[in-house]
Amino acid sequence: MALGRDEATRIVRFCLAGDGWGTATYEGDAHVLKLVVTSGLATEPRRFEGASFEETLAEAVSAGVLKAACVEKQIAFLSGATPRALTEGATDERGRGARDVELARPAPLTLGGNLFQDITTLVSALVHETQRERGVSSLYAASGGHRFGAELAAQWRATDRRSAELAAFQERHEVRLPSAATEQLARGHDLLRDVMAARHRVENLKLVPTEIMRVYSHLNAELLQIIDGLIPRAVEPGERAIALAWMALLYAKEKTGIERAQLVSAFERDRFADGQYQAVLGAIAARQSYLHLFGTAAPSPVTDLLRAPTASKVAGAVEEMERVALSHRRGGFGIDPTDWFATVSRQIEILGDVESALRAGLGSKSAA
Repeated sequence: MALGRDEATRIVRFCLAGDGWGTATYEGDAHVLKLVVTSGLATEPRRFEGASFEETLAEAVSAGVLKAACVEKQIAFLSGATPRALTEGATDERGRGARDVELARPAPLTLGGNLFQDITTLVSALVHETQRERGVSSLYAASGGHRFGAELAAQWRATDRRSAELAAFQERHEVRLPSAATEQLARGHDLLRDVMAARHRVENLKLVPTEIMRVYSHLNAELLQIIDGLIPRAVEPGERAIALAWMALLYAKEKTGIERAQLVSAFERDRFADGQYQAVLGAIAARQSYLHLFGTAAPSPVTDLLRAPTASKVAGAVEEMERVALSHRRGGFGIDPTDWFATVSRQIEILGDVESALRAGLGSKSAA
């Protein structure tokens, strides 16, 4: 199935999120991508043209504007095809051609009951706790241990409970999970052990907030890849627009969590650390990109949840604190970091509620 304008636009915006914006369009017989690529505070317009949107996306990949892995995965996801090389005659990392890859295509995930719902619920719940632990740890470190000491210990227990639940689930159902998911779960558990081993360094103020954020963000990226990898195998074609909206919301929630951790440390110190202003800009831009993608793909009743009075009020409060932060690049914010943490955490909880609503509608009709 050839990609249309809407599908190409979704792919571009998903793969550019945080690093720019783009639109697919037709100009006569030409298939055109019009992009604005950001780097720090600089922006650069880019234009790519081809006989099809697949060809035009390949041009953007060749130019280094889009990542091949992201584009290939999104094309496969939207079209229901096996990921393929973007250039004819190319081989994969094992030296296999397109025909060989098709023949080696894995069998669909056997959902049997609520397997898909169960594992994605557990992974999502764990990510929610590691996201919160990242923010709590960042404020604790930035305050020199004066804030959130009790919250830190309580958060460790909450994260550990979710980690144990996921490990127990994997042990019970490992034979039914795709090998790729099993491998990703193993990597996730390894990273979790590294995080848990580093907690005493956090407690003893041996890790700075920037390092804390790096460690937890790496872990969360690996955990989200588990869900990302299961969706193409477990979701029927008719549900893929909802699945795309769900993926976008998961990543929007993670970008909001990164912003929470960045600004909670900046507000505590009443100034930005080196490179932190740009990091906050990037997190906000990425969240907005993912939320826009969510809005174009999700059904109206779900998108309305983010426009409900409570959600709108919370979003307005978050935006006002962001406005203060971004307009005081040299510091002097005058914002209590605990107020920021509580407010943006409420926004993350609302995103989580919407994410749960989307997840509940997926996979129910899938079968082996």
